Amino acid sequence: MQLKIIPAVIPIFLFISSFQPLQEQGIKLTITHLRNEKGFVLVSLFKDGAGYPDDAEKAFRREKLAIYNKKAVILFPDLPAGNYAISILQDENNDQRMNKNALGVPKEGYGFSNNVAGAFGPPSFRRASFKHAAGALTQLSIRIRY
Repeated sequence: MQLKIIPAVIPIFLFISSFQPLQEQGIKLTITHLRNEKGFVLVSLFKDGAGYPDDAEKAFRREKLAIYNKKAVILFPDLPAGNYAISILQDENNDQRMNKNALGVPKEGYGFSNNVAGAFGPPSFRRASFKHAAGALTQLSIRIRY
């Protein structure tokens, strides 16, 4: 009786084992070195320089991320090939803008792709940009600055 069950189980096993897990595609971003878990991380993904870095309304994609263990992670799936740049802000007081002191120095954390910084203001799109190929996974890490 057991011999009859085995031939019936083999095709089911082969069918199930033929499935491969789906590969992640898109841009996977990890944000590190957050000083606390207050507020959210605002992420703006810019394509081909449009709106970079200050006009979030022109960003290709925008997200508001929760912070866990002083980190935040996001996957932007299904993106077309192109040149992209990312700007981030730890919006500690959840007012949707970067707070600055009287001298114009940011009071909240910020960062840019390629972990570049500008001398007196944000870095250029050229310095912060990176290439992404359609159907591929591009992994980035941005260390937040204060």
